[in-house]
Amino acid sequence: MRTGNISVAGSENRGMLHCQIALPEPHGTLHVICVHLGLKVAHRHAQMKKICEMVNSLPPDAPVVVAGDFNDWQRRANSILKHGAGLKEVFSMKTGRPARTFPARFPILRLDRIYVRNATVSHPWALPRKPWSHLSDHAPLAVEIHL
Repeated sequence: MRTGNISVAGSENRGMLHCQIALPEPHGTLHVICVHLGLKVAHRHAQMKKICEMVNSLPPDAPVVVAGDFNDWQRRANSILKHGAGLKEVFSMKTGRPARTFPARFPILRLDRIYVRNATVSHPWALPRKPWSHLSDHAPLAVEIHL
């Protein structure tokens, strides 16, 4: 496991956590990256560029999951991450758009995402009800990932 600083000068501290999960053969290693992006558009663009660089540094055939709070209410992340690193957003793949996750108790905004590369998915769902809605101000997301 390793952490990465994706903060932009003059902004709040932001980071990413990269975990490698050893899978049974023939799958090798699953790379899981958790992120929390900034509030300003320019900061998010710079941070997504760093995410793309990280993903592109991984073996091209390795399965990758990138998830977290993208603070992307304008839905620009999907295009940036798809073209920059081949990542696909799991709710957009199944329903045409990201899930509503904020605020947790009555989700309106689509801020949180799960992206994958070299994996297929089924059954993405948001969990905006108790007990999940009381754990954070964002509703958690879940998805079945198939390698």
